[in-house]
Amino acid sequence: MKNLLLAIAALTSLTAQAAPQEIKRVLKDTVTPVVLDLNPKTVFCTDRGYGNIQLKVSVPDLDWLAHFNHRVEGEGQPCITGGRCSETLNPGKILDPNDRFVVVPVRVVLTEVIQLDRDARTCQHALLEKVESQIRGVRFNHSRGNDFVPLEIEKCEKLL
Repeated sequence: MKNLLLAIAALTSLTAQAAPQEIKRVLKDTVTPVVLDLNPKTVFCTDRGYGNIQLKVSVPDLDWLAHFNHRVEGEGQPCITGGRCSETLNPGKILDPNDRFVVVPVRVVLTEVIQLDRDARTCQHALLEKVESQIRGVRFNHSRGNDFVPLEIEKCEKLL
């Protein structure tokens, strides 16, 4: 009976593996006031880059505020999106010909995501960037990132 218990304990320890870990580290979290020129060329609905028509606002300052390129292919400037265009969410909600220029806070959060599997001795990491703002009561955001790339397990262990 004692040998059976020892065998079960040994088998359990062999099959019990540590679960892979995902660690997130914020590398940058800044809020910067920017001036936006809200006009029909910078506030628009489009389906470029999405599977549906989205309300977008061009934010030229993202070229220097952000790590990633927040331009949608075919669009002239970096942008953020407010969601699916509808009767209640459209350029008319943002545009005001009597108040074209607004100062809004733009928050940029750059996060490193590390996936470590000690049992498999593998590690990989990626960067994810989120941009957020609020313009005339509407929340806008945009995300960009890169694919996971391998990282040496020794380097990964040092980061933890």
